[in-house]
Amino acid sequence: MGEIKREQSHHTVQQSFLQLAATANENPVLRGNVTTIPWTVAIQHGPAVSSNDNKIIIQQDSYYMVFGQVLFHNSGVIMGHLIRRRKSNVSGTEQRFTDLLRCLQEMPQNNCVNSCYTAGIVKLEQDDELELVIPDRPQAQVAMDADSTFFGIIQLQ
Repeated sequence: MGEIKREQSHHTVQQSFLQLAATANENPVLRGNVTTIPWTVAIQHGPAVSSNDNKIIIQQDSYYMVFGQVLFHNSGVIMGHLIRRRKSNVSGTEQRFTDLLRCLQEMPQNNCVNSCYTAGIVKLEQDDELELVIPDRPQAQVAMDADSTFFGIIQLQ
């Protein structure tokens, strides 16, 4: 009897990731009832995600881990941020904008420094946009350092 050889397919999937860092020497921007942070690409790899206009743009349908941290300097008030999704395709009664992740942090009266971090796994579609915003806090005092304030995404396989 002849021996049947089977070759295993070795196809490599390139895992994409992107991390944005707060742009040093710039200030947060008030836009309507939200404050946005000017971002700089800290590290980027792979074709599934990109950035444009301080947003993360999804290039491939997939599951992703999304994360964000903001270091606040405000005193005696609750501070926080949202990571918002703008869906590329909506049908029926679906909302175009949805809040994916939320972080709230009570700020101390003295030594006012607190970071707010959130992360989660979400299914995203091509052309979806993600944005990190600080709602209803026009006086947000944010540390604009790459190790303190950042926003990113990792494609899961």
